[in-house]
Amino acid sequence: MRAATPAGTEPEMGYPQLARILRRVGVSQGDAHLTDAEELFRRMVFNILVDNTDDHEKNHALLVVDPTANGRLRLAPAYDVLPTNAGQGYQEFICGAEGQASTLTNAMSQCDAFGLTPAQAAVQVAKVIGVVDTWRAHFESVGVSTSDLDSLAERVDGEDLLSQRQTFDVGQYQGAPRKRKPTSPFRKA
Repeated sequence: MRAATPAGTEPEMGYPQLARILRRVGVSQGDAHLTDAEELFRRMVFNILVDNTDDHEKNHALLVVDPTANGRLRLAPAYDVLPTNAGQGYQEFICGAEGQASTLTNAMSQCDAFGLTPAQAAVQVAKVIGVVDTWRAHFESVGVSTSDLDSLAERVDGEDLLSQRQTFDVGQYQGAPRKRKPTSPFRKA
């Protein structure tokens, strides 16, 4: 993603920037590029809520689809996704207007980069919260030890992350005004 950028002048990368890249050079058949951007948004929210702060750019990949025919890109399957249990309060990858802050407010701040309205993004956040709320049962079902579960619970169900899950209000984003597209000076009146 930075191959054409001279060393030392690389732009800061984050989820919104990667979503814009996907929307620009992603597979345009159907809504694949929009689907990938939406999936990236959900991954960002998930990483915030499970305290996976090891989400640097090398833990995100794009796949070249049909390299002999234009080589458009798709979001690769997620990998290296697990709680770091660090509780540092920030991600390695930029999440929104507040930089790397591990908050749902920050994740929502640039939802338009993912092609989502605030209302659509809030629905996606609520879905991810529903999944994260089942983390303990899932980990138990795959044999994670009680001591490891208790350790993870200190972060995932700790005051900061649990309160974000419990206080997120989808309704606050419903009916939020959409940004108006700028009018072209070349458009006839």
